Amino acid sequence: MIGSDGREYSGSLEELREWSQDGRLGPATLVWSEADERWLAASARHELVWDLPRREIEAEAPSAPAFYRAGFVPRLVAFVADWMVILFLVNLVVMPWRESLQALVQQVQGQLELTGDAQPDLWLLLRFQLIFTAIYTSVSLVYSVGFQGRFGATPGKRLLGLSVVTLDGVPLGYGGAFRRYCAELLSILSFGLGYLMVLAPEQRALHDILTGTQVVLTPRN
Repeated sequence: MIGSDGREYSGSLEELREWSQDGRLGPATLVWSEADERWLAASARHELVWDLPRREIEAEAPSAPAFYRAGFVPRLVAFVADWMVILFLVNLVVMPWRESLQALVQQVQGQLELTGDAQPDLWLLLRFQLIFTAIYTSVSLVYSVGFQGRFGATPGKRLLGLSVVTLDGVPLGYGGAFRRYCAELLSILSFGLGYLMVLAPEQRALHDILTGTQVVLTPRN
């Protein structure tokens, strides 16, 4: 189960029933079962529902939707869709300086094609990398934080019916979306290994674990 402190706790069914009696496990507490491999509110699990206080179930169960975490494939498709949109926006941003940037690209290509004893201009290569990184990072930052902070999902995720929430099912807000974006840089710097953690049973990437978030299928009324 996921406790009120955001951490995950494992135990047998009998232990979870005891935690329910002690008040550690409530109707809205998310509980994972190996039988169906998904997170459900305790009030939605037949093996626990009778151990929960009846008044609390009536008060909290309607506001505790079941969250189904998204797997690797839908998250990958959403990532690619967002990446294509970001590249399109980057092209729009650099359009006023397209000629100067094209000239810079040609110079960089010339440096990369040097042969023999000729030494490449490292400052030119570094300047090109810094310019590209700054533009791409700025656009992706505004894109990701803006959409996830305001709507709970980027257009790519919304296309796949996904949203990003905390472990308690609460929307991130702009602050949470910014922290998640910064943590996602670690997944990128790890040569993508942080993303591959979605393949684990928990289905959370490195940046999800660091920021206490999860990508879920958007609940439908």
